[in-house]
Amino acid sequence: MSKPYSVASLADYWGCGTDTVYSLIHSGDLSAFRLGGRLLRIRHDAVEDFECRRNIACNDTAENSPSSGTATDDATDIRLERLIERRPKPQRDPSGSDAR
Repeated sequence: MSKPYSVASLADYWGCGTDTVYSLIHSGDLSAFRLGGRLLRIRHDAVEDFECRRNIACNDTAENSPSSGTATDDATDIRLERLIERRPKPQRDPSGSDAR
């Protein structure tokens, strides 16, 4: 089993701010759990579920998808869809041991 994401590590992975991740957790769109009573952690399967739901939602037409009713939620959804589609490329090994 892989290590769960922290809010900061998931924000870094998605290329967004921690406030966006917190907002998704508090709205119930992204499930998380508390570690030690204070720290929030997000399981990999919860991230995959969220990404899959967003990918399906972006393929729906306007008539078929429910409206959230607020421009802020819609703007956040659009930003996240773009971020998910544009995942960061793997970093090269900075130690230089990647000899060719």
